[in-house]
Amino acid sequence: MRYSVSSDGKLNLTLRLTRKLENGYHSLVSLFGRLPAIETLTISTSKEDNVRELELRSNMKINGENSVEKTMRFLRNDGWLLPHLNIYLSKRIPPGTGLGAGSGNAASFARWARFFEGKPVSPHILEKVGADVPFLYSDSSLALVQGVGEKYTYKASFPPFKILVAIPEWRVSTPWAYAEVDKFYKIAEGGNFPLDEEKSLDEAEKYYEALSRGENVGLLPNDFYPWLFGMHSEYEEFFNACKQSGAIAYGLSGSGSSVFALFNSEDACVKLSDFEKMQWIQQILFWSDDR
Repeated sequence: MRYSVSSDGKLNLTLRLTRKLENGYHSLVSLFGRLPAIETLTISTSKEDNVRELELRSNMKINGENSVEKTMRFLRNDGWLLPHLNIYLSKRIPPGTGLGAGSGNAASFARWARFFEGKPVSPHILEKVGADVPFLYSDSSLALVQGVGEKYTYKASFPPFKILVAIPEWRVSTPWAYAEVDKFYKIAEGGNFPLDEEKSLDEAEKYYEALSRGENVGLLPNDFYPWLFGMHSEYEEFFNACKQSGAIAYGLSGSGSSVFALFNSEDACVKLSDFEKMQWIQQILFWSDDR
């Protein structure tokens, strides 16, 4: 039997770092939004046990163990009697773009396993695979995330938006981004991130309420953006074009390199050809009213 399964991604609509913990991780507050069906898994059950279980259909190089392989291993170690599988993963989103594609692959496989076996996947397995995986495993389109990514408060969906995502030619790895943003805010020298947890939560709720009403909020807060903009001022060109097309919100997603814009579905007339001149953009993703 062959199963085709869509794999979602995410946007960090807001992202605040509140403090660096003693273990090196960072406490954060972020408003997550789902990006539907950005990649695809094709899963086939097999009686053969002498073939590789995962094959990438892309020209991307994935370093180390893929998130799908990791999920499969954790499930089997937890007692799941999954058959031998042949999995074809069609990758479109490169690592280092802040869109959670790898976490979406893991969540998509976990959701397939849930329905294949008819039982839920334990939350601790999802959390071990990655901080974004529980959200993408859920049925929610929005969540307020706290801590090191382990605390979720699921929110009611926004009204329909047009969503535009631009993936630039450069990549930002997560370890590098966190190391550099610590330097930017001089954390080792006693510096602080712009907002503490309480103020970050208040801010995220304010933006959630405003976007729920379809209000124009402009640039959404992300503590990685001031550092990254210092190296790539091209982002301003993208945001200006989005504003001229009627975007009500725009920003950087996560600690990666991708930027996005939201448009009210009824009012905006997005002109994608305006982005053709921005040769630094490698790929455009677009969700319109019928997504």
